[in-house]
Amino acid sequence: MNENSVSFKWSEVEPLCVIRLLLRKLWLLVLAFLIGYMCVSLVLGNLVSRSYSCSATFSVTSSGGYYGNSAAASEVVNIYSQLLQGRFMDDLILEDLGSSVSGSLSASQLGDTNLITLTVTSDSPRDALLIMQSIMRNYQNLSAYVSSSVVLNQLNTPNVSITVNQVYNVRDLGKKAGLVLAAAMACLIVYLDLSRGAIHNMTAAKNRLDGKIIGSIPHESAKGSGKSLFRRRKRRDLQISSTAVSFAFSESMHSIASRLEHEQSKGKKVFLFSSVTEGEGKSTIAANTALALAESHGSVLFIDLDLRRPVQAGLLNVKLRKNASFGDLLLTADSPEEILSAAAIDPATGMDMLLSNRSYTDTIDLLSSPLLAQVIALARKHYEFIIIDSPPLGYFSDSEVLSDLSDGTLLVIRQNIVPAPELNDAIDSLKACKAEFLGCILNDMQHLSRRLAYGYGYDYGYGYGSRYGYGYGKSKK
Repeated sequence: MNENSVSFKWSEVEPLCVIRLLLRKLWLLVLAFLIGYMCVSLVLGNLVSRSYSCSATFSVTSSGGYYGNSAAASEVVNIYSQLLQGRFMDDLILEDLGSSVSGSLSASQLGDTNLITLTVTSDSPRDALLIMQSIMRNYQNLSAYVSSSVVLNQLNTPNVSITVNQVYNVRDLGKKAGLVLAAAMACLIVYLDLSRGAIHNMTAAKNRLDGKIIGSIPHESAKGSGKSLFRRRKRRDLQISSTAVSFAFSESMHSIASRLEHEQSKGKKVFLFSSVTEGEGKSTIAANTALALAESHGSVLFIDLDLRRPVQAGLLNVKLRKNASFGDLLLTADSPEEILSAAAIDPATGMDMLLSNRSYTDTIDLLSSPLLAQVIALARKHYEFIIIDSPPLGYFSDSEVLSDLSDGTLLVIRQNIVPAPELNDAIDSLKACKAEFLGCILNDMQHLSRRLAYGYGYDYGYGYGSRYGYGYGKSKK
């Protein structure tokens, strides 16, 4: 068995898978950005200080009018400035207010004039205003300490303003922190995804899987389908007989059919298609392979044995006759001949089909019944190829039961869905059965280089974990 560790090689990584992963996890990246932004804002927000200032302008005059000598006026202004900021003024304010308040005083001369601007600065706008109001009530008492002929006159009403003092640009740093955290989250998401070992490309498949690769199905885009780009195409549109499918998609199906023709030349007739989980395109590939074989040989029996969730009747656009559901026939028929005679026929290729139009709960009993083994044994005598669509291995043991009735088994693997260790466990289970494990089919393979070269299409919806995602069709008579 290949070593399946957390290590990976860059040659095994498909960039388009990484891009699609990040788009699916975009909400996590946005959340990481917001967390980083908010954390920095909360931390740095505490380092931002706000100070409130209240200012007023006074003129220094003599009792007889304005000073004509600016130098003399400047000297008086300086004395007043010192007094306003001195201990004497602090005592007056304390006595006036009856309690201490926090704040600082500053006084400055406006140019070469007799005007003084007094500013009170405090952490509280209330304290700043109270101090200024106290000065207004007591500033005339300062005149006695300067000169009886000098008078202070208030020129304007005090106003309070706010100043924000911050060392950091919180918004810019918050954005940077958010981007860094989002980038770290993206790296973690990509690392965890790559470490699980899902198959991205052919190189990864060859290095990590314990089985050979017998085919690769390209992604089939919706362009040219005539459908809205925002609506999924119906699953029957993915038949190789449809004009909506691309040449590459059709050819890849015929290539798989050719591989089965080679195995048929060795004596194998019954081929079983399985997958690890639902939504990997197993049913689509099984049906198209059967159609490709029927186009060339005609003698093909296609059996839908995914009885828990049968979808082939809808995919192949078949309306079953009353009491012709394969699961019901296994419960009620008396002989394998009766069951084969009830098979539906594809008018285009003549392929016989044993399909079901409802789900069953007792599938293990149905699949392990002697009647089913007799049907397949009888079919070996009348058909060149018998193609079986089985349930996913990851959920049920039905495929292992059916593989004992088959000659060869194939495992369908969709790009970047199931980790390689789980795939190898499924391969080991199939190898332990009687049927020969023929290999793996890589499905829905997409590559960034091809997308850039040919443009972007839209996924059809082989959705992982979906209930197949396609509507059933109606028969056309």
